[in-house]
Amino acid sequence: MFHDPDLKLITTAHVNGQPLACGLCGDTMPLHIHKTGRVETWPAFVSCLACGQGDDSAVITNGLVDAVLAARTGRRKTADRDTFTAEWRGTVITGELDPGVITDDLVQVAHVYRDTARSKTKQWWSSKKRTGKARARAAIQTARGKAAQAATGAASAARTKALTAAWEIRTGGAGPAPKPRRQRCTVAGCRGGMVTLTTRMHSPTSRTRKVKVPCAVCQRART
Repeated sequence: MFHDPDLKLITTAHVNGQPLACGLCGDTMPLHIHKTGRVETWPAFVSCLACGQGDDSAVITNGLVDAVLAARTGRRKTADRDTFTAEWRGTVITGELDPGVITDDLVQVAHVYRDTARSKTKQWWSSKKRTGKARARAAIQTARGKAAQAATGAASAARTKALTAAWEIRTGGAGPAPKPRRQRCTVAGCRGGMVTLTTRMHSPTSRTRKVKVPCAVCQRART
């Protein structure tokens, strides 16, 4: 078992101008490089994340890995890239390493979170304001409706009172004219001028059903 990789390549590295590839599957990225022991001339172990296998490299040594670690540019800002160009005993390697996380990354995340929270807060307050205005408008409309109903009722009451007073003046206090009493139809089953019959004659299926027909008594009473 190997420890954590000493180099995590995120782009294709080049050794003496040739792309560094996995010796088993031929993929060039992403590759992890592990130092093997403390002897500089020993070959480093290259593992491929594409095929999940690895093997000792024929061109990468422990000394070249140390040279890369010493030559890497590192990152100070979020936009920076961790690149390297290293040389050891005539072997030149170039590439880019996994940037990792730096303090500026956390600062940028905090800024994004702050801006997002500020936007969400503004949206929340705007929503609350819109809801409050809608409730206020609804309350105003309700109050206006009640006021209009009260005014209509008062006007109707005043009109009725005025008509009553005028009638009393004309009739000498006899009061309002009596309304004619509504006479109820004497035909059984008549409701509102229509008689409900249970019959088969008016049924298209020859089955007993209830039908409504105009009441002749009510029709003569109206004419």
